[in-house]
Amino acid sequence: MKNNLIYRGPEPSHATRIPTRRSKGSLRGSMVAMLPGFQRPRLIHFESALEYAFLCLMLVRDDVHHIREQPPAISYVGTDGRPARHTFDFLVTKKDGERIAVAIKPMQRVLKLNFASELESVSVAVSKSFADRVLLVTDQHIDRQAAAEAARTLAWSRPSLTEVAA
Repeated sequence: MKNNLIYRGPEPSHATRIPTRRSKGSLRGSMVAMLPGFQRPRLIHFESALEYAFLCLMLVRDDVHHIREQPPAISYVGTDGRPARHTFDFLVTKKDGERIAVAIKPMQRVLKLNFASELESVSVAVSKSFADRVLLVTDQHIDRQAAAEAARTLAWSRPSLTEVAA
């Protein structure tokens, strides 16, 4: 007896903010991914080539259980003393339960905007129920060759969006 297959699209993104589609200065897109913490394959958005490289590297790791892009914003007091909000790029949950709030920026922007100081203010406001730690990732932290290899691995191992009809 031949099995009938049906198509089930991926779960929608769980991002609190969907990136704008067009930008002159950066790569924006989405990919379908599957991790142990997902019930079904899910759409994950990224807003730059750096975020894409980081995402690919995380998706091929054995110790990553779940990733949420654009998690809820954190309210904090900025370095200027005024109330502000920051949305992390990713919230990564590892298999051991550790949650890492990840901010991704090119080093040039980190220096120009004094972003490391601002991120310290944000990290003070991050509750333990949101993340165990805060991580800044720059282009100097990403191994481009490893990211390209991870992207190739993901391209060859895409999650299936078909299943046997009941």
